[in-house]
Amino acid sequence: MRSCCTPYAASGIVYVLRGNLFSTAAFRMAVLQALLFAALIAALLGIAWWSVGVYAERQLRAEVKTEMVSLQQAATDGTLDMQIRQRAAVSPVGPDYYLLTDASGQRIAGNLSYHPRTPGWHTVPLSGAQGEDGGDADQMHLYAIRLADGRWLVVGSDNRSVVELGEVLSERFIDVGVVAILLVLLIGGMTSWFYLRRVDALGELAERVLEGEQTLVITGSGRGDEFDRLAARLNHMLQRMRVLMEGMRQVSNDIAHDLRTPLTHIRQRLEADLERNVSENQLRESAEQTLLDIDDLLATFRALLRIASVESRQRQAGFEEFDLSAMFDTIVETYLPVAEDHGQHFAAQIHPGQRLRGDRALLTQMLANLIENALHHTPSGSRIDLTLQATPDALIGRIADTGPGIPAEARERVLRRFVRLDSSRSTPGCGLGLSLVAAVADLHGIRLKLDDAQPGLLIELAFPKS
Repeated sequence: MRSCCTPYAASGIVYVLRGNLFSTAAFRMAVLQALLFAALIAALLGIAWWSVGVYAERQLRAEVKTEMVSLQQAATDGTLDMQIRQRAAVSPVGPDYYLLTDASGQRIAGNLSYHPRTPGWHTVPLSGAQGEDGGDADQMHLYAIRLADGRWLVVGSDNRSVVELGEVLSERFIDVGVVAILLVLLIGGMTSWFYLRRVDALGELAERVLEGEQTLVITGSGRGDEFDRLAARLNHMLQRMRVLMEGMRQVSNDIAHDLRTPLTHIRQRLEADLERNVSENQLRESAEQTLLDIDDLLATFRALLRIASVESRQRQAGFEEFDLSAMFDTIVETYLPVAEDHGQHFAAQIHPGQRLRGDRALLTQMLANLIENALHHTPSGSRIDLTLQATPDALIGRIADTGPGIPAEARERVLRRFVRLDSSRSTPGCGLGLSLVAAVADLHGIRLKLDDAQPGLLIELAFPKS
């Protein structure tokens, strides 16, 4: 038996891992299997004992009938009395019993004191036999006939052979059952030990991760069993945790750096207004500008909360099936006039009737953010193409523009919070639009890919088919 008790603490909570062979599910299953096997052995023993008993009883009666035929022949030859005395002398207390009486029932010869009054088969207690050596027998099977001269002839045998056969059969079944149950428990114990060792190994690796080894990878045995599948899921979970923790760290740093500047400007403006003598109109203009800056900060925090809500998967409860093609058409109708006002050409090619299960509002916001990015970061005269087409495996949405694009080394980085390329510093925004796009895509299982449109940027969205 192997047991371990390893305490560790994380985030103020104390965890205790215990491994006990007898408390494992595998061992409990082995005990249950042993009990079921014992019940099965008992049922088989009962059926076998009954079947063998019936067969042995038939054989016993067949032997009695054969003996009766032989004695009937002796009665014809006139040697019946002698034959019965000889046979009774050989087995005075069984297992074979004989009785010959006259017409009035008086004993002539034999070792049986019980006298049936009717011809045919009789099953009687063994106490009717002379003597006390009945072995394990408890009853006799007697066959009685009336001879032609009026005498009664009774031949019988006790059931000691049947009982002894049943006892031998029972002993063998019990021996086999005990050995089988012990083997089941042994195999269950070995299986429990194996499972416990594998679980402890995974638990120790999980402890090391909780203690700070964030780059640790949980490895399996390579056999493709359930522990390997569990290890793969744990690695996926750890990878997700690393991404979330890295995101939290990045958010903390980005908030500290990106929001410090506008807060510093607000403080400097207010401090300057207090130190210098400004007119009422100037003070009002400064206050209005401060309110605008504060509104931008509040909008940034709302965007952060929205991204956090999406990443926590709280919105999956509101998923429903809707017409994705119709949503694309709505986006086109909304932004086509905006593109025309900016002097940009906006074209769309949408495959109708495509449906998707998800949060329509979030997906609309995701697509709107991508179109707005294309409108804001491409010059007048650029072309923006929006397409939705169906493939055997997925629905593919693409947004392509002929603007400056995004360098290959920066395409993954722009999906993070507060990341803005140097070319976009002059445009309004806080660098959260593409972060929300990435969060919504992850929530819906959409493969998001940024590529080169030659020239410009190509964004591909692979929607899972409903």
